[in-house]
Amino acid sequence: MKKVDAGSSPLNPHGPLQRFCDTHYAAQQQELDDLPFDMVSIDSLREGHAAILVYASEVVAEYENADLLTAVATLVLLNSTGPTEQDAIVEAFGNEVAALVAAATTPFDYNCGDAILWESSLKQLAAAPPDAQRVRLALLIGQVEHSPEATVHIPFWHREAEAMYHGDPTLQRRVINRLESAWAKAP
Repeated sequence: MKKVDAGSSPLNPHGPLQRFCDTHYAAQQQELDDLPFDMVSIDSLREGHAAILVYASEVVAEYENADLLTAVATLVLLNSTGPTEQDAIVEAFGNEVAALVAAATTPFDYNCGDAILWESSLKQLAAAPPDAQRVRLALLIGQVEHSPEATVHIPFWHREAEAMYHGDPTLQRRVINRLESAWAKAP
């Protein structure tokens, strides 16, 4: 895959991708503002996403299509605040990005707690294309590096990493080792 010139690309984090994210986050914040009770603010989630993306971007930087993978990772995290419309992603970023986002995003991402969704999400990720698996594995590294104290999630993250064996076996092993290391340090 040919590396895209970041300056002219819709995947440029300071161009269309940033505007797309800003619009989505604002809409999600509006929905939260309309609720009769307090929830975690979108700004807080956005800050967490930015921190996770720092680590995930470092992981995918070694791939020729790093810009594409970083954009997909950004959109997968964005989906965790509330699903984005597939048509909007196609219109803004094209079919390739939209297909990878769809493959790397699971219903469990924004509906956690449902065991049936969890199992179907693992099956979806196991069948996902290699680039979608690379994105998810990179995001797992980002999650554990950003939130090493979130040990309650490690068994779930570990199962997710185990399910994704088509993306990059070396990256998968790296993620599993990092998760096991974090689990060993857990209180």
